[in-house]
Amino acid sequence: MKFLVQACLLLGVGMLIMTATAGPSPAQAGAEVIPDCTNSDTFPTRPADALAWWNRRTEEQKKYIRELPCQERYIPMVCIFLWEPDLRGCTNKGVAEYRANKSCEEQGYAILSEEHVACKERFKKTFVPPFPGPTS
Repeated sequence: MKFLVQACLLLGVGMLIMTATAGPSPAQAGAEVIPDCTNSDTFPTRPADALAWWNRRTEEQKKYIRELPCQERYIPMVCIFLWEPDLRGCTNKGVAEYRANKSCEEQGYAILSEEHVACKERFKKTFVPPFPGPTS
């Protein structure tokens, strides 16, 4: 019995050493890093779940998320969540709305006021979408 316990301990220690020195698995070595500002501070996602979500994104989806400023990265993620078939159009529209709201608030217009609405319309007429294309 004593021999069996020693053999199990030796086997366990050997496996720990092999695991520690083996290095990252091929899946871990090729895994991408999730861009900053894509995880909620209020309801954070477990890192493994966030990485799994990120790795399921298409290159187009990743591009739209990566290329926007930090505070706007949620916009294409909402479009993805809503299964919007026109991701570029949805993202451009969301960015226009976000930037118009921000600009008009900075100018002192009360949100939902007639002046704020008019300000947003003026802003959108000169807005240059971040992802130009046939749907912008």
